[in-house]
Amino acid sequence: MKIDGLKLHRKISWLVAIFSLIMIIVVSLRGFLEIFSFYPFLHLGVEWFLISPLLLHCILSQKYLKLWFRRIFKGLKNERARPIYIFRLIQLITNRIIIILAALVLISGLGYYDWYSNTIGTIIPFSVHIYYDFFLIICIIIHIGVGIKFMFMRRKIRPKMTNIFIIIFISILISIVMFLFFLL
Repeated sequence: MKIDGLKLHRKISWLVAIFSLIMIIVVSLRGFLEIFSFYPFLHLGVEWFLISPLLLHCILSQKYLKLWFRRIFKGLKNERARPIYIFRLIQLITNRIIIILAALVLISGLGYYDWYSNTIGTIIPFSVHIYYDFFLIICIIIHIGVGIKFMFMRRKIRPKMTNIFIIIFISILISIVMFLFFLL
């Protein structure tokens, strides 16, 4: 039985999206959950469980979607395909930012451990971790929103309704995250 790589990629993408949303909830509710002693284990557990599917998602994306800037800029020249390539460009940019911010979140998050905070933690301190987390979450929400747009396009659901839904979905999630991060 041959495995369809693109279908596998889509399933892993949704797994990553679901765990990313769980991570967003865990991180955003830290103000409420930090009073419980299990919060650090919950936070680290979800984070470490997310890493493997996220790496697999990145590898399969490059293999099956072939998202490269040169290819996308070439596609932007095609009048009929331009809207798709604009969304692919947004996906590619958020993809690269997510990878950089995820690395910074992991590195700065090690400041939680004494051995790190006394050595490398002076370069990337734990105090910037929450800001990297915030921008990472915003990029993940936008990336997931574009993924939902492509799902709707594959299913041939009316574009005007999907655009409104996605804009509302992204706006609500970003507003909630901003509220939880900075106002609580």
